[in-house]
This record gives sequence, C-alpha cells and structure tokens, in this order.
Amino acid sequence: MNIAIPKQNLAIASCFNAAKQFELVVIKNKRILSTKSVACEGSEDVQRVRLLRLHEIHTVICNGIKNFNRDQLLAIGINVISNVNDSVEGALNSFLAGELDLYNSTHHESGINNIVSHDELLAWAKKLFKDNGFSVSLCTEHDYCLVDLVAEIQCPLCCKKIDVAICCGAQIYRVDQEIKEFHYIAKTRYNARVYVYLSDPKIEKSCDDYGINFISPEMKHFNDRDENKSKIPILQKPIEGHEKTFSYK
Repeated sequence: MNIAIPKQNLAIASCFNAAKQFELVVIKNKRILSTKSVACEGSEDVQRVRLLRLHEIHTVICNGIKNFNRDQLLAIGINVISNVNDSVEGALNSFLAGELDLYNSTHHESGINNIVSHDELLAWAKKLFKDNGFSVSLCTEHDYCLVDLVAEIQCPLCCKKIDVAICCGAQIYRVDQEIKEFHYIAKTRYNARVYVYLSDPKIEKSCDDYGINFISPEMKHFNDRDENKSKIPILQKPIEGHEKTFSYK
C-alpha cells in the first residue's frame, strides 16, 4: 500500500492545498518499507491529484481538504483520511495500529445541518467588504492558507491602513480547529481577523474567545453602526492601535 501525507516540516499540513511537500510511504504487512519526500509547492490542485496518481497512491492522510479535491481523489480510487492533526510519524503509527477512520462526509462538529459552499461564502464576503468601502483581494500565499481574502481600509482617525484577514468556512475542517489555526496564522500579520460561516452559537463563541470577528450571510444591518460601535464598517472588535475608533458607552 502506498500512502501520501501532505506535510509542513514534521507535521501534517493544515490543509491539503497548502502543503509544500508530500511524504510518500510504502507499507506492506503493516510495516513501513520506504519513505520519501516529494515537493509540491506551487502546484495547482489538479496537479497535486495527478502527482499522487503518478506515484500510485492508495490512501491520503491529511488534515483539512476541500470538497473538490476530496471528490477528485475518491473518483480515481484514492481513499482519504481527513481531520488528522498530528505529526507525520504519529499519523503513520496510528494508521498502522488501525486507529484512523476513513473520511466521512461530515463538514464539522458544530451541529449545523445547513449546507453552504466555500465559493458561495467567498463571493458573499468579497461583495460585502467591497460594498462597505474596503479594497479586497484573494490571498495567494501558501503560508497563509486559511486566509481566503485580504481586505484593506484606511482608519478614519489616523489614516493608517488596516489589513483584515478573512477566512471563509466550509473547507472540510472541524470548525473549532479551523478557527484556532486561523487565529495563530493571522494574528501577527493582520490588524483584524474575520471568520465567515452560517450563524451558530458555538462558532460565535469560539471566534469571540480568539478575538475574531464573526459574520454570517444570515446576519443583517452590517451598515448600521451607532455611536457605541465601531467607526470601521463590519468590524465590531477593537483593533490594536486603533482603539479610538470604538466607543465604550
């Protein structure tokens, strides 16, 4: 059996699409016969799938993976074991011990029954921020794989630029894990962070715990900001260095 694990250093990469390397492992009779690393940095999604088919991979062990890529892999007969947040070595040991389950279709564990695609959320968020005066662009940097969009706006008081990282859900993650990783990836580079998904109290609480703005297409009145809220559109959490744009009456 041939196994592929998208990796970042010694750990499984946070997302299949963000990995810079695959660890390819040949297993026979529950013993590892050989391992090697294959570079995939900069590869398009389809090229990654083709690379795995070229190496006759039977199973992919990964953390996050998009629906489209999972379906591609399954369509060519490659099993997918997802939501594995571990070191490469730890994941292999768990696999050999029979402790990993094959992928199932559950998006996350938040209890939401509504289905929304990542592309729909992306398009909605992009339009919302543009309509509220932000300049918006796609994030193309592999090291910031959970940042889908970068929105920029000028602070109304100090006139400095405010950078906002936007992560849209529905990327085949446990939502609590996705929010946690988004927090650590984006907290030092961006002034503010926004997580976009369907309304759910558990998701809202998780975002609040990490100081992340949560928005949903089900929410209303994004343009209605009174004197007790932010002078910056959409954002409702104070921004370090721009606290005066918020009132605390």
